[in-house]
Amino acid sequence: MGGWFVGPRFDHHGRDFIQRPTLSRSRLNSLIRSRRLETSVANPHWENPETLAFGRLPAAAHFHRFASKAQSKASQSSRETELSDGWRFLRIPHPDQAPLGWEQPDFDDQYFKAVTLPALWTMDPDEIDQPIYTNVRMPFRQEPPRVPDQNPTGLYRLTLNHQSSTRLQSVLVLEGVENCCYVFCNGHTIGFNKDSRLPAEFDLTPFLVPGENLIALMILRFSDASYIEDQDQWWHAGVHRPIRLSRRPWVNLRDIHAKPIFDPSDQSARLDLSIALSASGRGALGHSVSAALYPSGQDRNLTQGLAGQIDRAQYFPVTGKGAVIELSKSLKKVDAWSSEHPNLYDLEITLKDPLGRVLECARLKIGFRHIEIKDRQLLINGQAVLIRGVNRHDHCDQTGKVISEALMRQDLTLMKQHNINSVRTSHYPNQSRFLELCDEYGLYVIDETNLEAHHHYAQLGQDSHWAPAFLSRATRMVERDKNHACIFSWSLGNETGYGPNQAAMAAWIRAFDPSRPIHNENAICEQGVKRDWDANAEGSDLVCPMYPSVAELIEHATTSQDPRPVIMCEFAHAMGNSCGNLQEYWDAIETHKGLQGGFIWEWIDHGILAAADGQAYWAYGGDFGETIHDLNFVCDGLCWPDRTPHSSLLEFKKVVQPIKVRKRRGDRFEISNQQDFTDLAGLTVTCHYLVDGLIQNTRVLKLPKVRAGAAVEVVVAAPKSCTHQPGEHSILFEFALKQKQSWCDAGHLMAWDQIALKTVQAAAKTRPRKDQPTPPDIQVQDGRIQLRAMDSVFCFDAFGLADVCFKEDAILQGNLMINIWRAPIDNDGIKGWTGQQHKALDRWRAQGLFDAEPETGKLSITEQGAHGVVLSHTTRVVTQVGQIRCKTRYHLTADAALHVSHRFQVPKALEDLPRLGVRYRLNPDFEHLSWYGRGPHETYVDRKQSGRLMVHESTVGAQYVPYILPQDHGNLTDVRWLGLHNDRQLGVIVTGHPLFEASASHYPKEALLNAFHTYEVAPDHHVWLSLDVMQRGLGGASCGPDTLPPYRLSSGAFSLDYTLALQAPER
Repeated sequence: MGGWFVGPRFDHHGRDFIQRPTLSRSRLNSLIRSRRLETSVANPHWENPETLAFGRLPAAAHFHRFASKAQSKASQSSRETELSDGWRFLRIPHPDQAPLGWEQPDFDDQYFKAVTLPALWTMDPDEIDQPIYTNVRMPFRQEPPRVPDQNPTGLYRLTLNHQSSTRLQSVLVLEGVENCCYVFCNGHTIGFNKDSRLPAEFDLTPFLVPGENLIALMILRFSDASYIEDQDQWWHAGVHRPIRLSRRPWVNLRDIHAKPIFDPSDQSARLDLSIALSASGRGALGHSVSAALYPSGQDRNLTQGLAGQIDRAQYFPVTGKGAVIELSKSLKKVDAWSSEHPNLYDLEITLKDPLGRVLECARLKIGFRHIEIKDRQLLINGQAVLIRGVNRHDHCDQTGKVISEALMRQDLTLMKQHNINSVRTSHYPNQSRFLELCDEYGLYVIDETNLEAHHHYAQLGQDSHWAPAFLSRATRMVERDKNHACIFSWSLGNETGYGPNQAAMAAWIRAFDPSRPIHNENAICEQGVKRDWDANAEGSDLVCPMYPSVAELIEHATTSQDPRPVIMCEFAHAMGNSCGNLQEYWDAIETHKGLQGGFIWEWIDHGILAAADGQAYWAYGGDFGETIHDLNFVCDGLCWPDRTPHSSLLEFKKVVQPIKVRKRRGDRFEISNQQDFTDLAGLTVTCHYLVDGLIQNTRVLKLPKVRAGAAVEVVVAAPKSCTHQPGEHSILFEFALKQKQSWCDAGHLMAWDQIALKTVQAAAKTRPRKDQPTPPDIQVQDGRIQLRAMDSVFCFDAFGLADVCFKEDAILQGNLMINIWRAPIDNDGIKGWTGQQHKALDRWRAQGLFDAEPETGKLSITEQGAHGVVLSHTTRVVTQVGQIRCKTRYHLTADAALHVSHRFQVPKALEDLPRLGVRYRLNPDFEHLSWYGRGPHETYVDRKQSGRLMVHESTVGAQYVPYILPQDHGNLTDVRWLGLHNDRQLGVIVTGHPLFEASASHYPKEALLNAFHTYEVAPDHHVWLSLDVMQRGLGGASCGPDTLPPYRLSSGAFSLDYTLALQAPER
């Protein structure tokens, strides 16, 4: 976009000045004359919590308006126009510095630049103002309700051609602006609005003239509302949701409240409607409405004759309810809405004048479902539904909070494909279109009030000065979203403490909509003070803790008498390489009544696309020159910003899959259908029989009908050809959808389970005496020992194994080294933060792990003969608090197989190491990778359920996982063997005795250790092969419980045994 710029600005790193074309200061001063808005002399609107808005129309439900029934049926409206093109924009440092008369039609805006809306000026690289990321802290140093002296402000102008009409009003609809906004029309002040996540409507009609008109917006980046929009997200500024012009008759549909009441016992229903009209005075008298309900895609009206009219009684004193028509219709049987079956109905409301002429039609989709809490369970349509949920912020790496429908659909499609059935709109109401899509796709939603005062957590919920703002945000959200079937709970906001302000919110919502429970984590936990899950039933209908441990969940489930269900509002903080022990969480949820799931934090990493050194990367807090920020804590999702899934999302899909298989007796297996409303008839079940990780036989299994919540036993015998085949036997069940869905193609894999069966030992092979190879040749010189067997040469020195060659080809290029640390993951400790003495990373730093190096040791030949040569090597790694000893036995056989046994001794002072094992630096040509273990993606000891135990083929380059902050990645678990080779098939095969963990990478840990962005690391030409007893599990300690004890390395003795064999190249 073209435009002008005032002065220089920092680059994305806050370091180098980037020179931009500048507007001369003299010209700027001639445009800007310091002045006060009429409203800002003593108590500006933007610093007054009691000033919520003026000139704003009342909140109402979202629905689509049409001029006729024909338009309604075709979903093409002549009444709604999106105002996206033609805007002119200027950013100024403060609202008082707006150019004089800028809001007038005759103002010369040639120095404003052309923009298309919605767009955030903080995402415009030509602007000084940049995104700011904070988690808790406010991005400026002030106290409520004051804002910084420099309060960036955007001025927007749009010339609108208006065709004069006495029949229609013109209403400006702002779906979402950040942070607060003044509205002008032809120089007249129309209104003002706060709450950046809900629509604001302003009637322009009295100020419009035939022909050209000027609409102007003044948007301030900060206001007192910033203190209660202090969410863990990017601070932006501008227009982030669409702007529309809505044309409405003078008497129009102000609000529609559809209340579908469903009885799951017999599928009967009742539809109650409350329809409010907007009119001047008593102008609605004699007007009528009719309601038609259609099954989706059909023309069959289920509510024939459902109509009402406004009469004089509705204006009687005391008893009159005003221009409101209430209708009701009983329905014998309806198709219920649920996540599994999102059945929707089209509701059409037609407004007619007293002469029977159609004035306006409205259309919206509704669904019938029943929600209740009973006996510690949240029941949806009578079933205790497990919440397989995620938290989701609005975010696009290129447009910030401007989210297209295509991106919304991409999010929901990925969620459905990964067995996610629920979304919490953290921490504000999403765009209405997103909720319509949740209705359509089938996602349960907790709709969250745009309320978080994290920095001032203990203050504002108690302060009556802020009570109107608290209550308004809740009531306006509920009014807008009340007709959405997907919403099963209203949330009072996030991390704002609990006080009378929240109590007022809860009371209003319960009185207005008793059909949905209230969610409020603040009611059962006071941050920094206490948690009491059994407390404050008035404040929350759900026990909805943040980041509880598995033990805390089980304790509550087994000891508490609280009748409310537990649904974690946040758990398993998905920051970087994360989400350890999801299986333990889900085992507890499926085992204990009253535990009903939760929402992982969160859906995507919020990196912003940037470039450095010619490389694209995702930027985070601090990369835009901001002084107050929280680094990469904003990158904590199950997906990268471009929606590519992390391994943690694959794990979540597997853990929460609603179909499970377990082995029974003999060849019998139990298939359990844990869906709530769907049988298994729509699935194809395929069985693969594997031996040593390779598929030997595949068949399609015919299932009897298995209803929701039921199980069936099936017989799957081993193929006769495989019965006695040597190796490790297993069976893999796959469940794929037969039919295409709106969110997937036919054949989509919904669930799978792999069952271990048996191991058949191979018969021992004896080599004829005449074929016995020559024992290894031994050469000793200058403290080095060289062993030659067949075409392989192994060299040892005081550090242990030093060189390995096959003929003239080098295999090992550097000493085999003890390996006790990894490049820290975010859950080990956020490496750019201080004050983390309670985290593993700071403990490891204090112990000196990252600087510890193996010492030279003692090397000796202990055995030699026809069986081969045995060497013994002892060494140690010395740290600040103790030493790790390692004794290694190398046994080279005549056929050039090197059997290696490492015996480690870890002192008590060094328990809970990052890892324990060894590392090889191998030939750079060994790019081809294969292994028999879990895969094909990275797995860790506490995140490996999604790894199939098979033979996998890949490359070393493909093992790199570009986490936004570089950290350890690419680990493989339960490895039986691993092979690396070059294009000529020259390589090495490592076979475990019995199992080991491993990784093969071009990114050594030393390169990752101090890197903060992906552009700061580059692949090494070597192949770094790590073999481990174990790596520490991932856990979730970046925000939540640490790695569970079973997944940590204790002190004591450990063994790592394997055979290293060279693979000869092809001739």
